[in-house]
Amino acid sequence: MRPLRIGIVDTGVNAWHSHVRGTVDGCRIYATADGVVHEDDDFRDVIGHGTAVAGVIRSAFPDAAIYAVRVFGDEGTTWPSLVARGILRAAGADCDFVNLSLAVPPGPGAQAVAAACSAALDAGCVIVASAHPDRPGWLPASLPGVHAVTADVSLAAEDVRECDDLHLKACGAPRDLGSWPGASNLNGHSFACARALVHLARRRLETLSPSA
Repeated sequence: MRPLRIGIVDTGVNAWHSHVRGTVDGCRIYATADGVVHEDDDFRDVIGHGTAVAGVIRSAFPDAAIYAVRVFGDEGTTWPSLVARGILRAAGADCDFVNLSLAVPPGPGAQAVAAACSAALDAGCVIVASAHPDRPGWLPASLPGVHAVTADVSLAAEDVRECDDLHLKACGAPRDLGSWPGASNLNGHSFACARALVHLARRRLETLSPSA
């Protein structure tokens, strides 16, 4: 069985971070001032969000191949068209799971995100997205076939609650930074999303494992 391949559409990934080291490749998708979309191999993370997400996933799957798709600029902003292309890029890279710890409001560009998710699902990807309770209708979590995840502070780090087939709750804490105060680290729905992805991936691997 080939190693699990997990796409992370986010701010990029620092492949040399102690929580991430392992097989990491990917790309950057960005738009220039004239509105033209470009792609290169600079998936470095200058913000840290995508790296923290990758750290949660790497902790559970040290041998997984992580495919980082950087769709956020250095200032932490992106466009629905870039997110849509990032989803398609992860699917085209043969990812088994795609983590989307982000949310796009309904409106201009939402149709592109919906179409990209539909195509990725048709290609066999499992898409897991963060869901904000105060943002009903935001994508990709509100789309058919997408696993929507909300943080629940009552849950322990390894606990995931399946509310129904496509709605889950999980702990919103990232990996422990050791000597760093927990309050100074990122947290919330983004990391609940990554923890739910781990839960779903483990379940899939269990079903694929040969019987003892």
